[in-house]
Amino acid sequence: MVNHPDVAAIVERVRKDEIGGAADTAKEVIDALANMVRDSQAKDVAALAAEVDGAVLDILRVMPSLAPPINALHRFVGTMERAQAEGVSLAEMRKRLQQARDEFFAWAEHALTRVAQYGSEKVPDGGRVFMYSMSSTVWRILRVAKDQGKSFEVVVTESRPGNEGLWTVTEMAKSSIPVSVSIDACIGELIPECDVAFVGADVLSSTGHALCKAGTYPSALVARAAGVPFYIAADTLKFDTATLYGLPYRNEAIKRLDVLDASYPENARVVGNLFDETPPELITGVITEIGILHPAAAFSVLQQMQPSQKLSQLLPAWSRGAL
Repeated sequence: MVNHPDVAAIVERVRKDEIGGAADTAKEVIDALANMVRDSQAKDVAALAAEVDGAVLDILRVMPSLAPPINALHRFVGTMERAQAEGVSLAEMRKRLQQARDEFFAWAEHALTRVAQYGSEKVPDGGRVFMYSMSSTVWRILRVAKDQGKSFEVVVTESRPGNEGLWTVTEMAKSSIPVSVSIDACIGELIPECDVAFVGADVLSSTGHALCKAGTYPSALVARAAGVPFYIAADTLKFDTATLYGLPYRNEAIKRLDVLDASYPENARVVGNLFDETPPELITGVITEIGILHPAAAFSVLQQMQPSQKLSQLLPAWSRGAL
């Protein structure tokens, strides 16, 4: 049961899909938990741990398959587990969890900077870049390329039903990067006219598949047919440890009101999900903070991660929506 305003706020924002992207969601989740720890009136470590466990449950219940916030929770809860195993004092526990928050934010900024540096090398001077939907990681790549003196145009489509692609139009205008926008149905015409395609991802699986905003898979198919390089921009926080255990994605169905209003017959069903899966054979490379990887390298990266035991035990029920 949520009992801290910051945790309640992040739960509601995730439920309403009000946060721009997976990386931003991870930051807000960790910030909320750290603020709860700071403000907690718990009298001992066990009571504080119980509060954190309860808040994590509340967050998981509304969280779709977004690897960054799940991996951020692994780091935060893992810090708590290790501190409990050492028998630290309540004051030391608070200190370590605040440090975990600060270290996560520093790591995330460093990772995004490195991804942008590597990705900017793939932006052609004088070329056209196709971008599907929105991604703060891809935006950073394009801004770094602009700062390097490169001249290029960005092409983006709406990315219905949320129209996140229009956010890219606004963001590119802030950096004076020329941008053209069209409808999603025109990807077959637009992508072959571009030199490279970049998309962000919510999840990279152990098999190298990428879970992204619906429309990414057909974009990758068009890019392959047209011989256009197709890159996923994603730091390793987006590599999903749950996929090592064969757990399914927790996808979200498209809402009826996103497609049909009340004037349409009730027996007309709205089908489809908000995220689709792009297979590794369509991905030219994954741009991470450790370099540009082949999608198959995801397995090796995931094996090196250290998941929280508590969180790992919750994930099978979470993946089924049974928490």
